[in-house]
Amino acid sequence: MKKKLLAAAVVLTAVLMLGGCEGLSAKNAKGPETEESCLYITKDGNLQWVSVETYEGGSYSKEELLDFEPVTLVSGSLEKGKAVLITSYDSGESLVDFASEIGDDTMPFTEIKTGTPEELSEDLKAAGVDYEAALATGSFAVVLQGEGMVQTEADLLDADGGCDVHDGHFIKTGSGTSVIVTK
Repeated sequence: MKKKLLAAAVVLTAVLMLGGCEGLSAKNAKGPETEESCLYITKDGNLQWVSVETYEGGSYSKEELLDFEPVTLVSGSLEKGKAVLITSYDSGESLVDFASEIGDDTMPFTEIKTGTPEELSEDLKAAGVDYEAALATGSFAVVLQGEGMVQTEADLLDADGGCDVHDGHFIKTGSGTSVIVTK
């Protein structure tokens, strides 16, 4: 079994063992609505990884479950052969490190920086986003390396030219550095 499937199954199994199935459906949780794995940015700037994968079942030991303590599970579901796990991280670096450690090739970003427009001013200016508007709105900024999907809870204020924006909340990043600013 691939490492990413093992990781998904281990985390979900731990949640189901500890709390049962009630209230764990991603459909019931307020937050991301996606059919594919993506980075989810909450209104307050917290980062969550939404992993959507085919699930093939399995059983895991208690020792294997303990290997995944650094991850905070937000929600999870197993429906119709699909595992949907939403995990939260204290920083972009933690998410990148954890995905690398477990071999999760669905998480395409090699670097994730977050902060206020002031904190990431050099990146915003270099990407050509509207820095003055970002400062004026008190918004949140994310700088990403890698091509992947991002969903924002807050409305999108600006994204660099390498991003393909869908409906103001879904962004497909380019293969290099991407900058996203939310309201």
